[in-house]
Amino acid sequence: MKVTRVEVFLVGREWNNLVIARAHTDTGVSGLGEGTMQWQARTVAITIEHMASRYVLGASPFDIERLVQAMYRNEYARGGPVLNSAIAAIEFALWDICGKALDQPVYNLLGGRVHDTIPAYANGWFDPERSCHAAAAAAREVVDAGYRGLKFDPFWGLGRDPDLADLRQGVEAVAAVRAAVGPDIKIMIDGHGRFSVGTASSLAYALAENGVYWFEEPVDPENYLALGQVARPNGLRIAAGERCYSRYQTPLLLRFGRPHVLQPDPIQVGGLLEAKKIAALADTSYLPVSFHCPFGPIASAAILQLNAATTNIVCQESFSAFDAAWRRELITNCPMPVGGSYTVSALPGLGGIELNETVVRDHPYQERAVQSMWAINGSLRASEEMSPPDGGAKSGALGKPASGAEGKERTAPLREPRSVPQFVALEGQGTEPRTED
Repeated sequence: MKVTRVEVFLVGREWNNLVIARAHTDTGVSGLGEGTMQWQARTVAITIEHMASRYVLGASPFDIERLVQAMYRNEYARGGPVLNSAIAAIEFALWDICGKALDQPVYNLLGGRVHDTIPAYANGWFDPERSCHAAAAAAREVVDAGYRGLKFDPFWGLGRDPDLADLRQGVEAVAAVRAAVGPDIKIMIDGHGRFSVGTASSLAYALAENGVYWFEEPVDPENYLALGQVARPNGLRIAAGERCYSRYQTPLLLRFGRPHVLQPDPIQVGGLLEAKKIAALADTSYLPVSFHCPFGPIASAAILQLNAATTNIVCQESFSAFDAAWRRELITNCPMPVGGSYTVSALPGLGGIELNETVVRDHPYQERAVQSMWAINGSLRASEEMSPPDGGAKSGALGKPASGAEGKERTAPLREPRSVPQFVALEGQGTEPRTED
């Protein structure tokens, strides 16, 4: 069996375009993979083309370890989220082919199943532009759906050392959600790497007082020493690792960053095998892992297979119920949590998944599918962000104007979308847009 062709599909979604790969073999068996990363869909798509043509076409889909090593090691500028996401898209697809060819779920190829069901925690349910009362009501709905954990960022748009009133608004949102869901629901707060060590440490105590389970990415991800300096009040866990892109960096993160929960992103570390190796490194320090996955249904299907074969998982991030309604139609056997948990599919490959090209065509690439995480100093409108003479508008937590401002950050630059291929297909050398008949 040899890989003969790799296709790449760009699927438009309002806040983040999906990047899907489909690998074909000379026996007719095909496999799906996903390389979605934050706001670099076309960059990853062309990188998948390069990796497939250089290393994968003509190879056996069972040579996963060798092919991943070649794609990672032979590229002089190694790793990083773009290259790793392209590698992962191909690697997921190869696993899917192997499982289908052997009539086995991928978890049996990763060491066998140790979990039948995976606890999910809800993400994507929180609207930072709504009031604390609305956040509390939404949180109750999440819990009523069966989730035992939920995550949100009540500090969206803030910088390293924001106005104290904005921080207080965020903490009030946390308190409102805690009061709404009771003491037994895990609340995770995502800092998105936005705070200074001092601000993060002060917030850590406020979050601990509200029974927060973990504080995720409290500071920027590059400096592990800074992460290690963030205060750790009793009862509050520090979660990190989604922007640690290699197992070679993981020992330094564990030693100097001192997280309590490790969150490798199986796409951005380069695939299921790399993520499983990172989970094993965490296990040597008796740390649980919770794989980062705010992406599409193929990523969820792949990561659930990984979860099933990984001993030290604690829970799985899930946007599934809060994503676009067509998510469930994009692939067959789309994994969805029921009662707050995923049941791991025993169907061959990544769970008996196949792509619905009609849904792909119905949702073309969106140029403006990007989010601004910063209201000032590095936002998506950085060229405009200096306040005009009459005073500029800047947004604080929960979408409320910061420091007396009356406007709020745009979600994307104001420019006309460019025409790009809806999806591209690779066969042999080069990439060509596919056109409608």
